[in-house]
Amino acid sequence: MDLRLRITTLMTLILIASLLLPSCARASVDIVAGSSHIANIISDVSAGKLKARVLIPPEACPGHYDIKPGDIEALTKCKALIIHDYQQKMKNVTSAIEAAKNPSLLVKVIEVKGNWMVPSVQAEGVGKIAEVLAELDRENAAFYRQRAEERKKAILAKGEEVKRRLEAANLSKVKVICADMQAGFVKWAGFDVVASYGRPEELSVSDVERLVKQAKEAGVVLVIDNLQSGATATSEAMARDIGAVQVTISNFPGGLKGTETWEKALDRNVELLFEALARTKK
Repeated sequence: MDLRLRITTLMTLILIASLLLPSCARASVDIVAGSSHIANIISDVSAGKLKARVLIPPEACPGHYDIKPGDIEALTKCKALIIHDYQQKMKNVTSAIEAAKNPSLLVKVIEVKGNWMVPSVQAEGVGKIAEVLAELDRENAAFYRQRAEERKKAILAKGEEVKRRLEAANLSKVKVICADMQAGFVKWAGFDVVASYGRPEELSVSDVERLVKQAKEAGVVLVIDNLQSGATATSEAMARDIGAVQVTISNFPGGLKGTETWEKALDRNVELLFEALARTKK
């Protein structure tokens, strides 16, 4: 190749690279997400324009997870931390923010009430997170809002599809007790929730005895526990005493194997509930 041609080609490549680099920089706003729900929504709404790292692993209890050095390091380097409203006063989260010593860190709180596995709640979360992303990356604000509208429609359509399956099972006649953290989802699914209970360490012997008595009298057939609440020994013991079937479902995508998206987590929860219900009839 002629020397002049080589130089021209090299200069052209350098010019192309210089034009691309600013665009790439704008597209890599690093965000730490308080949960897998938030991280997944950021990924869906931004279509890869923004990168999110999950602070609390999906299988862990949001309030009891021990923050790791890597979590603090991520907070020292990121532009924003997006958390659920219930996380803003959790000691592990506030301590991590303090330890990061990042004066430019923006902490954004998503105020959405209810269980995020419920379609309407998930859709509301998408809209509010999209607004935060639009604020953080104004250049792509319209894109995020459009993607959010598309995502909300997909969530609600999935919810209607699953709800039809649940309604066909006539679950309103199925009496259950469940973990407090699952009550919203279990009620949305259509079950008759006789009572709910807190984390295992919050239950006294008298609490358990009261729950078992109440469940027996009501004819409870399922004890539905929450994966993120920790050990299931208490709910399993209650199920045995009641003569019911125990089942554990998840409140976050990725908590159970093969459930990395909200849709997959929803489907798996419903599968587990149907499987447990089938065991009550044997």
